[in-house]
Amino acid sequence: MISIDDIENLDKQNVYGSLLSLPDQCNHAWEEANKIVIPEDYKDYDTVIMCGMGGSGLGARVIDSFYSSSLKKPLIRINDYHIPAFTNERSIVFVSSYSGNTEETVQNLTEALERKSKVIVIGAGGKIIEIAKDKNIPFYLIDPKYNPSNQPRMAIGYSIIGELVLASKINLLDFNKNDLDNAVNTMKSNIDKNDISKLSDPESLNYSYKIKDNIVLYISSEHLIGAVHVVNNQLNENAKNLSYDFNLPELNHHLMEGLRHPELNKENIIVFIIESDLYSDRIKKRLEVTKEVVQKNDINLITFKAVSTDKFSQMFEIIQFGGFINFYLTMLYGIDPAPIPWVDYFKERLS
Repeated sequence: MISIDDIENLDKQNVYGSLLSLPDQCNHAWEEANKIVIPEDYKDYDTVIMCGMGGSGLGARVIDSFYSSSLKKPLIRINDYHIPAFTNERSIVFVSSYSGNTEETVQNLTEALERKSKVIVIGAGGKIIEIAKDKNIPFYLIDPKYNPSNQPRMAIGYSIIGELVLASKINLLDFNKNDLDNAVNTMKSNIDKNDISKLSDPESLNYSYKIKDNIVLYISSEHLIGAVHVVNNQLNENAKNLSYDFNLPELNHHLMEGLRHPELNKENIIVFIIESDLYSDRIKKRLEVTKEVVQKNDINLITFKAVSTDKFSQMFEIIQFGGFINFYLTMLYGIDPAPIPWVDYFKERLS
């Protein structure tokens, strides 16, 4: 079992505190991002491009998947050095970097300015905020008071809600306080059921035991694709556990054939399906048949069903619950979840 003493001994940078503060992050981001004044001409544009790497790109992924059927203008998500060739003065480019110094994102900002695009900057400091101030560009300066670990991947409330508020200010999508309030209530309820200081054997810990020492293949669809990618990202970085996320219906056209080989798949892979009664009927049917295929290939299978009554709350339900699974897995491995030594090694070698 895991105890509070285990957490205090291993979690040196208080990643657990960031996890418990997700509802506060969301409310704080709503308040602060709504103070940002967006120029009137930013409402006249053709395309939106959202740039960000790793944890700083998670907000765009969530927006891209959740609002894909209701966006009022085309949205392109960039996790690379270069923005699309068609980017011009009729484009709005969101540039997000928690540190403010991510080299790919700084390059994105440089290119957007060269193309005379309208730009919105999101960060907790660093070079991109300095450039925004110098160029008089609208920016949301994250005050990470509810992210005690100071890890970008654990600032997901700031990333998602901050970017959502700013996207609504340019009329890209509709987002209101009622959506947020429902999601916050869902997260708080989730915390009450999974905080190990309140409950000795939370459901999320049982999932941690199940996925320990396995390669995890997450499967989701529709409004939960971005949320599951957040969980996957945090599993990689926090628990240092190999995982991938796939979505329906695309995986039905290739992934299932790859389950057969190597034979070790039956021993070290676990398929983790995220279910929802709010999926479309055709996706629900696909999920059931996908389960059959997984089981017929003798691959370990577990499921979790989001139970919130609206899609927006389900998205944060998955992010919060997955965060607990990932954190408790780090405790089972006996590691500090904050350090990312290979990411740091890579950046050092590049520099």
